[in-house]
Amino acid sequence: MSLSEVPRTPKWPYLLADVVLVVTAAAVAWKAAPVWTWKEIALVGGLTGLGAWIFIQPFQKDHEAAVKLFEQVNLASAAEKLGSLDKTAQQIAAATAQWQDIQTISTKTVNATGNIASQIAAEAKGFSEFLTRANDGEKSTLRLEIEKLRRGEKDSLQVVIHLMDHCFALFQAASASGQPQLIQQIGNYRNACIDATRRVGILPYEAQAGEPFDSERHEIADGSEPPTGATVDRTIAWGYTFQGVGIRRIQVAIATTETAATQS
Repeated sequence: MSLSEVPRTPKWPYLLADVVLVVTAAAVAWKAAPVWTWKEIALVGGLTGLGAWIFIQPFQKDHEAAVKLFEQVNLASAAEKLGSLDKTAQQIAAATAQWQDIQTISTKTVNATGNIASQIAAEAKGFSEFLTRANDGEKSTLRLEIEKLRRGEKDSLQVVIHLMDHCFALFQAASASGQPQLIQQIGNYRNACIDATRRVGILPYEAQAGEPFDSERHEIADGSEPPTGATVDRTIAWGYTFQGVGIRRIQVAIATTETAATQS
């Protein structure tokens, strides 16, 4: 049997698997771009490495089969030459010399392998430290961005509340004017402002005259403490909730004795 007659390993299954892995790695890389995490880097590298390993498998199997056939052919030839002891002795002597050379080369190879292993360990340690530093830096950046967003959200809420307070005061002034057309126009404007703020989660609410003072919902505009059993005379400024959480109580005026008697 000649070397050309060595059975060949079908290569299309390996090539198909290699194409699937490479396409998967490319899809992961495309999806991760432009910012890559260490998991995505490891996944792309692992898929690419596995694809390369699968790609060389059929060629390696063909090579191993060819080597085995070559060894068998050489063994048959060596068996025919065993009749000559002198030649065999010379071959043994040559093989002994070659073995010594191989031992020398093997010793050098082992030493070189140890150096390579040390270098790989050092590089792996450095890469791990780099990933740790990158992860810590990313966390710090995210915390900073979150703090900026929270400060921006707080400032935006204060601006909206300030504008809505002016809207409430404008409606109160229109109501005090006694002009129905003006009251209707300003009322429509107020309702439009309330609808706009509701869309972003800010909801104003006001107190009704005569309702009992509740420290959880009401506060006096000047910050003083109301007397026991006090009732609300009128709303001075709206209270607000943001996404269902109270952010300011209603500012009210407390009814005097005469006002309470009139309301009752």
